[in-house]
Amino acid sequence: MRKYFPVLLTFAILLIQRPAQAQSLPDSIAVKLNKAISGFSDKCKSPALAVCVVHENDIVYQSSLGYIDIAHQTPASIDAKFPIMSVTKTFTATMLMQLAERGAVKLDDDVRKYVPEYKVKSDFPGTGPTTLFQLVTHSAGLPRNTPADADFSVSYDRWMITGGKEKLKWFSTDEALLRSLQFIKLEYPPYHYLHHNDRHYSNLGYSVLGIALERAAKTDFSAYVRNNILKPLGMTNSGFLTEPAARKQVAKGYRYNPVTGATDTVPYFEPYSALYAGGMYATARDMCRFISFQFNDQPRVLSAESKARMIYSRLAWKPAYPYTLHEGAVPGYRSIVVFNPDSKVGWVILTNVSDVDFNQINGQIADIVNTVYGKKEVPDITSYVGTYKLPGGYAEMKISLRNDTLYSSYLQDLLPGKPMIPDGGLRFKVEGANGHSIHYEFVADDDGKVRSLKQGQFVWYKE
Repeated sequence: MRKYFPVLLTFAILLIQRPAQAQSLPDSIAVKLNKAISGFSDKCKSPALAVCVVHENDIVYQSSLGYIDIAHQTPASIDAKFPIMSVTKTFTATMLMQLAERGAVKLDDDVRKYVPEYKVKSDFPGTGPTTLFQLVTHSAGLPRNTPADADFSVSYDRWMITGGKEKLKWFSTDEALLRSLQFIKLEYPPYHYLHHNDRHYSNLGYSVLGIALERAAKTDFSAYVRNNILKPLGMTNSGFLTEPAARKQVAKGYRYNPVTGATDTVPYFEPYSALYAGGMYATARDMCRFISFQFNDQPRVLSAESKARMIYSRLAWKPAYPYTLHEGAVPGYRSIVVFNPDSKVGWVILTNVSDVDFNQINGQIADIVNTVYGKKEVPDITSYVGTYKLPGGYAEMKISLRNDTLYSSYLQDLLPGKPMIPDGGLRFKVEGANGHSIHYEFVADDDGKVRSLKQGQFVWYKE
């Protein structure tokens, strides 16, 4: 049954709990995060909000606001269970890489090896078999959803227009999805190039992939993920929305109605064939464990090489340099997971409301935490001084210091006495003639010790 709550009541509820203090961040940083997240909560009008920031293995900041169940006034926490929707795809991709490492599948396997029902047609010349790699990277050319999900799309529009008076239907069953494959055509050629480095996102592709992996593993998909990913990572409060107990345990979903100013309850999400693409729930604390897993060496779950390949080749993860992320959305919920593989910092935001834009809050969190974790020790100017050589001793260059100014021996016959001018960060330049300058970029460890420099098209190593 649909319930309405005036917007002022919702805001009053949200104000009952303010963000928790950071566990190990400086107080000044925690105050800034508190302000940013409180502002985000007010703007997105989510009845509940759970946020965690993690650095390496530690949760360094946590915040929970509002209620995961307004009617029963159940408070939010970082241990509250929220549907994570399409973030599920990162677990499906992890399962693929696990099975590939164990020799059960190959990334370039034809999906028909596991799903003979896959009879998708193509009007594009030279189209080869659809592979598991194409499915996991959204590059197969498949449409976003199967036409068997038309009932969901139609019922959602009707549910929205009638203010929730009509029943909201969810996705098709596995059987219906598999039957629909014979009627589907590729919308784009495989590996079709898109501007803005985007991709042809396909929930259908991940459903087919999940079914293929389930058959390759010879075990239930949810059981496999639970036993091979969740349990080893200590994600004991995460699972699948198909579990009988999940309906009572996960946060209730809501939609803010801008016309009436009310918060409408959204019916419980039944994933069906979307299980593999968006059928999981998790807590913010557990998702921090998943983020930490991306940084740490845990070969029992997945090798560092496979994790790096997932990021580099965009297996589920989406690049937003220097960050990697994935969002999830379904009526009643929005979620996002973001991390920086270099600085080993990340965050998760879980909400129980539709139509949330994370762009601004992501930028704010990044700017704030980068003041702590984005900085590397700046080398003392004397650290640059020394002899740098190309591998094999093909050439050498000397960096010297006179009167607190750096000089390079490179091209000194043409640039005698020309100083190295700071050019931002660890970069310097020597201004030459005819508008041509020589650029240097030093490479230092986190402790500020200079190891090498990049000049021209080469890396010169310090002796």
